[in-house]
Amino acid sequence: MAAIGSIRKHGVALMIIIGLALLAFILGDLSQVTRTFSNKNIMAKVDGKKVDKEYSEQYEQNTALMRLLQNKSSFDENETYQIHEMTWRQMLQDKALDKQLAALGLSYTDQMIEDFKADMVASLSTQRPNQFMGQFANALAQLYGPENAMAIISNIEEYGKNDQTKDIYNAYQALVRFALSAEKSAHYFALAQNTLYFSAPLAKQLAKDNKTAMVSLMAINPETPAFKNITATVSDKEMKDFYKLHKDELFTVRERNCDMEVAVFPINPTAQDLKAIEDSVRADFAQFTSMAIDEYSNLKGDGAVDSTYYKAEDITLDALDSLIFKVPVGSNIEPFQYENVKWYFGKVYGGASRPDSVQVASIQLPYKTGQNANAKYSKKEAQALADSLKGVIAGNQASIFALQKTYMDATQLKDTTMWIPERGTIPDLYNNLIATANGGVYVYKAQGGYIVFQVLDRTAPIEKRQFVLYDYDIAASDATVASIKAKATEFAGSVTNADELVTLAGKKGVQVVKGVRVPSMASTIGQLPNCRDIISWGFSEEVKKNPISDVFNVERMYFAVAAMRTVRDYGTEKYKDVKSDIENQLKAEKKAEMVAQQINGSLSSSDMQTIAQQYSTMVADSVLLSYAGDNYMNRGVDSKAIGKIFTLPTNKPTAVNGKNMVYVVNVQQVSTPAQTPDLNMERNALRNVLVGRERGEMTILNYLMEQTKVMDNRCRFYQK
Repeated sequence: MAAIGSIRKHGVALMIIIGLALLAFILGDLSQVTRTFSNKNIMAKVDGKKVDKEYSEQYEQNTALMRLLQNKSSFDENETYQIHEMTWRQMLQDKALDKQLAALGLSYTDQMIEDFKADMVASLSTQRPNQFMGQFANALAQLYGPENAMAIISNIEEYGKNDQTKDIYNAYQALVRFALSAEKSAHYFALAQNTLYFSAPLAKQLAKDNKTAMVSLMAINPETPAFKNITATVSDKEMKDFYKLHKDELFTVRERNCDMEVAVFPINPTAQDLKAIEDSVRADFAQFTSMAIDEYSNLKGDGAVDSTYYKAEDITLDALDSLIFKVPVGSNIEPFQYENVKWYFGKVYGGASRPDSVQVASIQLPYKTGQNANAKYSKKEAQALADSLKGVIAGNQASIFALQKTYMDATQLKDTTMWIPERGTIPDLYNNLIATANGGVYVYKAQGGYIVFQVLDRTAPIEKRQFVLYDYDIAASDATVASIKAKATEFAGSVTNADELVTLAGKKGVQVVKGVRVPSMASTIGQLPNCRDIISWGFSEEVKKNPISDVFNVERMYFAVAAMRTVRDYGTEKYKDVKSDIENQLKAEKKAEMVAQQINGSLSSSDMQTIAQQYSTMVADSVLLSYAGDNYMNRGVDSKAIGKIFTLPTNKPTAVNGKNMVYVVNVQQVSTPAQTPDLNMERNALRNVLVGRERGEMTILNYLMEQTKVMDNRCRFYQK
């Protein structure tokens, strides 16, 4: 069983530990993505310029930052998609802002950026640190301690020169970009506010329109069963007119996407599989109880048994802590099934009352190696010096803190005092530290050096246990998997298009997941997870030859057969491709209008409460609506309905239709504030609506990004 947790180190040891950990990250899940970035095909362009390398670097930096902030070594497909989208949006936003700022005479030079970075670091010593740098420092402090965090930040450029620690530098680079982007945005909108001018007629119009109404209100869904007999029809001319009027607004594709159907064949174990798994677990448990633990572990190829001691809080598996701590040492843990996912069995083989952490100070003595040729000592010299220092400190001839000044490099931290927890520490090291009395000295031979520890203090002893645990996946057998794959393969060979796939799935009882406007970089289709390979296929050249995919094996969770319907590329969609969408929308709007007419007929002889009971809804009293307000301020009532509500007479309940809902409203009172003499209040309100609020600024940024010409083939990053 693997130990849980991590250990903090200082000075030279810190660089080694961080380097090894981050090297694992770098060589892990990014390796596949990095290889694909070398593809000769252009993956992305912005305003006609290729940005493959820039995007690659920023994605890698953002990934490193997310790892640091979330303390994770890898991400699932959905998280990876979110990082990709964050990177892409940030790149487009920065380029749009750079273009706008350059037009206003403000460009960020390399020297300005370097000064900005220096100011961010310097802010950490003030009472109001830069929020981005503060977040970075806090994340480092959580992992490596406050002193080490400041040491890392102070020498951050050095971390960029070492492949083993470059992940920290990449995280820093990402954080600087985020901070710089916020700075650019603030400058742009500050300049924009100072250049805005709102005319008197416009301000007067706002004063006139800035009405509020106190109403009683209820919302009715036109699609409820009560209106199933109401049907609406639309003509081809109405649909074409709608398309011409709204094609630039509604039918311009700004992100590649597709529609597809996916037939899903879950890989579940059969009853025979479950019986075979349980029989195997119980047979192994019987063998386990007949042998010594080390003998059994070697037989199974698991190597040495974990000798770490654990306290109850370290055990994360539900109910396992009670099994381990409420039985005598030497007790077996009988086979048990956990959430239909795994079987477990094991043994509690040791127990002791031990401190959970030890406070130490240390002197690190690295010796010359191939990786550290500049070290001051040879291996033999470092060992002799470590033994000598042990004797000097143990004999009270000099304190470890005084000796640090002589025997530690100037670049190392002077204060190496730290608490070392048992959780995550090398068992042999921790056992020797707690076996050393307070004030005593222990020399540890590390990889590439010796560390002289003086034990300063320790926590009060608590009960801890040693245990071994073996787990068995509850999964379908190879025979079951082969049988399910055969069914999926036969299914794929029996259909030639999406309609046939849906029809055949209905006949065979196969689940079909519908994907509508699935982005090219997404990782899910509807609620179906881990779909990256399926989506990559959807945007590949193979689809043009055959809209039916081969059988996908999705992480042994399910087999899938996909059928492509539509791939939407950049530009305006053709009328024939969106005709059905337009028809559905116009029918829904017409039906809402017809429902409103029917309800108005009922209101001639009924009150609002009776109508509410009839259609299973509720009346909200004293609802304040604003003519110039946002949707969220108006209880979700859309602007189409708001425009009609403010034309209604008072104290006459009326049904009006919005885009999707019908609203029954009784207007009790309408108020119009008096126009201010100098119109300053109205002008400030207009300025606030346009650039003074985050939502308004995001609307402008989105518009600027939409004006940027892009070619987004980033899905090729995933295609082999």
